[in-house]
Amino acid sequence: LPEAEALETHFRGGCMIDVETLAEDECVVPLPGEQSIFVDEREVVLADPIVKLDATGLDGRTGYMMSGPREKVYFAPEEAKAAIVTCGGLCPGLNTVVKELVSCLRSQYGVEEVYGVKNGYMGFYSSEWTPLELEDVETIHRQGGSLLGSSRGGHDTGKICDAIEAAGVNLVFTIGGDGTMKGSEALAQEFVARKSKVVVAHIPKTIDNDIPLLDSTFGFGTAVHEATRAIHTARDEAVAYPNGVGLVNLMGRHSGFIAAHATMASRGVDVCLVPEVPFELEGPNGLLRYIESRIAKQGYCVVVVAEGAGQEYLIADGGSDLSGNALLAEIGRFLREKISAHLAAADKPASIKYVDPTYMVRATPATAADNILCLQLAHDAVHGAFAGYTSFMSGRVNGRGVLIPMSFATGKRNCIQPSGNFWQQLVFATG
Repeated sequence: LPEAEALETHFRGGCMIDVETLAEDECVVPLPGEQSIFVDEREVVLADPIVKLDATGLDGRTGYMMSGPREKVYFAPEEAKAAIVTCGGLCPGLNTVVKELVSCLRSQYGVEEVYGVKNGYMGFYSSEWTPLELEDVETIHRQGGSLLGSSRGGHDTGKICDAIEAAGVNLVFTIGGDGTMKGSEALAQEFVARKSKVVVAHIPKTIDNDIPLLDSTFGFGTAVHEATRAIHTARDEAVAYPNGVGLVNLMGRHSGFIAAHATMASRGVDVCLVPEVPFELEGPNGLLRYIESRIAKQGYCVVVVAEGAGQEYLIADGGSDLSGNALLAEIGRFLREKISAHLAAADKPASIKYVDPTYMVRATPATAADNILCLQLAHDAVHGAFAGYTSFMSGRVNGRGVLIPMSFATGKRNCIQPSGNFWQQLVFATG
């Protein structure tokens, strides 16, 4: 924030501000300058920690600001007013992020006014904001979906900024994917242009784990866990019937991480199809012939396909959803028909068990590991906002919490590298 006056922090560490039974001198927070919980502004986390032994310096390397509480903050408790919004598709952990934003704002920084914006960006200007007290979010981390609701589209930079300023909000927290992040960056830039003391912090959400730079995004681990269960079900069904084929359709529009990780976790998958690696459908070396050969050898075959794979074999309508994502044709159903027809023509009629757990995966509560990650990302976003940063996302890089400019990640995508070791491990896992 330009031209903002620094204040001594009022962050309370592990102590809750609203615990009345705790005497003041029993709540010990390290003093500034001591070996402490506070982050030095000079500390960064290297984007790539791998160096050669004979390297002489760090010139030209990228480092991201380390996240965490600062000794100086730029908002006093009495002036701070926060709004939280969730946008785009559902993802495990959304409620945990909301809960931890509210908890950190209220209990760690003493913010008295925290609001939830209903149903995505349009909620800023089309509906009443919901006050969020600690009791409102106490157990929502156990629930799937989003307490605040969600939607795609609805972003109008001017109307949203006008509504935020009219409400006196100066801390804005957005939770969503690439489209949401682009909108968040536009809001942050508009507030800078208006010279408004408003910060915009983003918690990246993509169940596909396709946001670049980050170790992982929240919800991905839960999605892989649930997808693995679906694969086990499909395999058990396939094994139980003559010429059984278990066909599992999973999320992954442009990046096949869910399909690939679930395949490796489940074992017992014969082929995994992802958007990054084209496959041949017909012919002696094609997918259909391969499935036939696996059935001939072991009596069944298990196929996992990410939704964005094989789109070149289908005809999509060319449209897009309200978030600007291209509408995909349904590869899973297409493959089911092709496999059935091929095996019938080979006089080996198949028993195909088609499993699509998409909505069950998206709406399930977060696993323990994802719940922890959600807490870390939410608290880091609050620390960054109080430290006066704007237009940033919180994330984990090389196992450490960092603050990354949104501009570094918007419009870019993390994908599987077919030439990399991870893909070779997947090929080994499937044979």
